[in-house]
Amino acid sequence: MGKTILIAGATGYLGGHIIDALKARGDEYIALTTNAAKAANRLNGAKKIVEMKDILTLSGEKIDAVINLAGRNLAERRWNEKFKQDVLASRVDTLRALIELISKMPVKPEVLVSASGVDYYGEQGDKDVYENIPAADDYMGKLCEAWEAGALDAEKVGVRTVVLRTGFVMSADAVAVKKLTMPFKFFVGGPVGSGKQYISWIHLDDIVGLYLFAIDNINVRGVYNAAAPNPETMKDYCKHMAKAMHRPSLFPVPAFVVRIVAGEMAQVVLQGRRALPKKIMDAGYKFKYSYAAEAWEDIFE
Repeated sequence: MGKTILIAGATGYLGGHIIDALKARGDEYIALTTNAAKAANRLNGAKKIVEMKDILTLSGEKIDAVINLAGRNLAERRWNEKFKQDVLASRVDTLRALIELISKMPVKPEVLVSASGVDYYGEQGDKDVYENIPAADDYMGKLCEAWEAGALDAEKVGVRTVVLRTGFVMSADAVAVKKLTMPFKFFVGGPVGSGKQYISWIHLDDIVGLYLFAIDNINVRGVYNAAAPNPETMKDYCKHMAKAMHRPSLFPVPAFVVRIVAGEMAQVVLQGRRALPKKIMDAGYKFKYSYAAEAWEDIFE
């Protein structure tokens, strides 16, 4: 018998792919959204679509697991202080509402699986990065730290909690991938910044697989790096992408140009870290794509 999964952020890019995977294996889902009418036009086959303001109406529902992907898109606009506060609130407030719901449910979900990012670590050079490293003392580090703390509050109400610090997600329909590959299509692509910064990446199939793995395995609990086992420098990453596209990788984008165009958000692509998934692999997860060259070949086949 399939499970019922409550998904916050169901209308987003990753949410749609997770929904497809859940439906393919016979699970049902309930979508939690800020706009039910808009969500209804984008979602197919939802058991229910519930607005955030009505979240407590789900307290009597049988829900086996909760997936939290909700949060305002960091790339939505150029950052200023108000926008950064809105991004933080969109994540923390959603988790606060989810924890309140869970606390009121007589039969609680088995697990909450919540998103975070490897930007938690900030710039880490070429050293191996595991989950015990403290958060960076910058906006992204503090954002991820607060995001994770909100999720881990579910443990206080008796629910197994998993946080996935996600790397750069690779798929043909990812907006970030389209932006990165666009210059290469016109033969003017190259590495961004110094090219020496490490990219912790993950193929779409594996990040979806990790959410399902976290739901299904009771031994998975706590914080995990959700990135492939072989991070690459930006230079090598772009070289493998260019090869898969049958294009050169000859025209680097200097860091100062990225900062002019993106402002403070430039840190997301200019900082690097080798976030390694040893912990989740030790728990039994087997990556479908371990090398970026394989992932790029899949995307451009």
